[in-house]
Amino acid sequence: MMLGKIAVAAAAVCTLLFGSMKMHALEKSQSVGLVLSGGGAKGIAHIGVIKALEENDIPIDYISGTSMGAIVGGLYAAGYTTDEMMELIKSREFTDAASGKIDERYTYYFLRDANEPNLFTLNIGDKSSATSILPTSVINPIPMNFEFMALFSPFTAQCGGDFNKLFVPFRAVASDVTHKHKVVWSHGSLGEAIRSSMSFPLVFSPVQRDGALLYDGGIYDNFPVQVMTTEFAPSIIIGVDVSTPDSVTANPDMITQLSEMITQPGRGKLTPEQGIYIHINLSQFGLLDFAKADKISAIGYARAMEAMDSIKGRITARIPAMARNLRRDMFKSQTPYLRFDSITVTGASKKQNNYIRSYFTHFHSDTFGVASAASSYYRLAAPGKFRALDPTAVYNDSTGLFGLNLKASVKSDFTVGFGGYVSTTTSSMLYFSGAYKTLSYNSLSMGLSVWAGQSYLAGMLHSKVNFATSMPSALTLEVIGSRHKFYDSEKLFFEENQPSYVTSSEAFARLIYGFAPNHAGSVNAGVGIGYVGDRYYQTIRELPYLSRDNVKQTLAQAVVSYKSSTLNNNAYPTRGAEYTAVLMGVTGHRSVTHYAEADASHRTWAQLEASTRNYFTLNRYLSLGTEIGALISTRKLLHDYDQAVVDAPAFVPTPTSYDIFDPSLRANSFVTAGLVPVWRVSSMIQLRAACHAFMPYRPIYCGEWNRAFYGNRFSKMEFFGELTGVLSLPFANVSAFGHYSTSSAGGWHFGVSLGVFMPAPRFLRYR
Repeated sequence: MMLGKIAVAAAAVCTLLFGSMKMHALEKSQSVGLVLSGGGAKGIAHIGVIKALEENDIPIDYISGTSMGAIVGGLYAAGYTTDEMMELIKSREFTDAASGKIDERYTYYFLRDANEPNLFTLNIGDKSSATSILPTSVINPIPMNFEFMALFSPFTAQCGGDFNKLFVPFRAVASDVTHKHKVVWSHGSLGEAIRSSMSFPLVFSPVQRDGALLYDGGIYDNFPVQVMTTEFAPSIIIGVDVSTPDSVTANPDMITQLSEMITQPGRGKLTPEQGIYIHINLSQFGLLDFAKADKISAIGYARAMEAMDSIKGRITARIPAMARNLRRDMFKSQTPYLRFDSITVTGASKKQNNYIRSYFTHFHSDTFGVASAASSYYRLAAPGKFRALDPTAVYNDSTGLFGLNLKASVKSDFTVGFGGYVSTTTSSMLYFSGAYKTLSYNSLSMGLSVWAGQSYLAGMLHSKVNFATSMPSALTLEVIGSRHKFYDSEKLFFEENQPSYVTSSEAFARLIYGFAPNHAGSVNAGVGIGYVGDRYYQTIRELPYLSRDNVKQTLAQAVVSYKSSTLNNNAYPTRGAEYTAVLMGVTGHRSVTHYAEADASHRTWAQLEASTRNYFTLNRYLSLGTEIGALISTRKLLHDYDQAVVDAPAFVPTPTSYDIFDPSLRANSFVTAGLVPVWRVSSMIQLRAACHAFMPYRPIYCGEWNRAFYGNRFSKMEFFGELTGVLSLPFANVSAFGHYSTSSAGGWHFGVSLGVFMPAPRFLRYR
């Protein structure tokens, strides 16, 4: 009985489908081609146009597209509905691919290179020309290569590489800049076709095909009407053009300037005899305004509905929604599932190829899906050792599975960097780095870093061995020396005639073993030995700059730390969170020389330091950050007041306060709290207001004969506030700031800075 009912239902569906398709065939006296222009994010309007056409039963028999038109047209040809296209374009995966960001869900924070204040980093290749050290594009191509492979490979397999066999026959237009002509993709890899069509020069890397470099199709044909007539010769064409008419844009950004220079919208013209031309005015939007997808699509829909009477008057053919949806469902039901059973790697040395392959075979079973492949792919790519890592999925008809082919272009083992922090305060410093990093099973990295400034001088040697374990782990040795001059108030960088108030010096070595407990975290345990010295003037006794006390400490330490971070920017975050906890035990010898007197003692203490930074996105323009910290120490109070405050850990809320010796912001134990509202004016400009409170557990005071004593618990609080305007450039941050503090070295201070402030690690404040 049940089988009989199923058979009847199936027959009814088939009858309905056949009847709808027969009615469509009878009504259809003409074929309809849809031409979609390029235009960056403006091309999202094509989705709104398609939605309007479908709602009015207008058939789409063929599609040709350029750039964003190729993306929308290719998705539709692959069976995507308009709702599915919008969901994809607004997805995190699409946004990350378009911006070159590797999805942190698939990577390990532990594997990221340590933050450095480099403005420029050059990979020193084997070639003698400059091309060996220059990047191929502004945006990292690795995320986009994988996402396009994962998205379109099943449809390439389904149609056998013949774009006529897709849900709707499709053509994508790219530009062969090697031979100076356009390329029309009618077969091959659907992902590579669309990827090449939207590869805007300098922004995205090109696709290589048959010895030629393929870039954005808009260079030679941004509105591929001729492609439609030559390839398909439909009865009538609907042409949708989102390009901006010739006009002068006030203060255009770099991408817009480049687009105006290279895009040739006039190559394709649609005459009234050929069909219906729909131009959509989107001049208020930029090429990269993907965040405004809903609004752009709605404008496209509205413009198509305005033209619908004209469209219906010219096009008599109709396809009922039920017939179209059933045919789409049948097409999708035949799409193979993307699952891999083999991995082949080329492009690197034999040893490196085997190492890359092991990332996919060692951590997975004989067959693995796209999520597992993404995890291995991004974990491999995260440390930045590849210029390119091009994945291709090859379908095996006999097994129904795919083989994953990777073509790797590995960077040289040697890199050099230059950067620093230039400010109107004494915090200015230059930075130089050199590194050697291998790509192998137990990869080795070594580096040298040098900081040089008026107030700060440091050098660091480090060596690290990464182990090929299921959870990433590594052993690191670092040797660091530094000298830091503090002043009793903020000085301009050119004031050379004032002596420093305190000069601190460090030299230490530390051996650390670390591992990743999860994707966002890092656990480290280490031991170290070092020298810490302080020289300072006894200004409290009203004998300024006559003599210096000299404190020397030889110390050993054991340290355990945990850190996790999802912050989108370490210096000026707007979203994400960071959690840090450091437990340290210290023991050693301390000696003091005061005038002609000398004193020596043994010291032992423990300290726990914890902090958290959380940034929440309130809306499109506003973020709110909270920063909370605490340091708890068993360090004993020294008898001499100057020695006590120099010995006490300092609270440094911003880079501009780093060189100021402020006794009011020093204590052996303290808590801090901060609130940081952020106004994101644009993708490059933000305004920040940082408000911090510092409360020592027991403040340090000066008594008779310069004796130090503790005040009451939590009896004092200092405030530090800073207003900052930040311009984020591809290579550095430019900021203008003004800050105020209630502390003894406080008041208002103003300045500007360029670069990234990031001094060397310290022995007693493990980062």
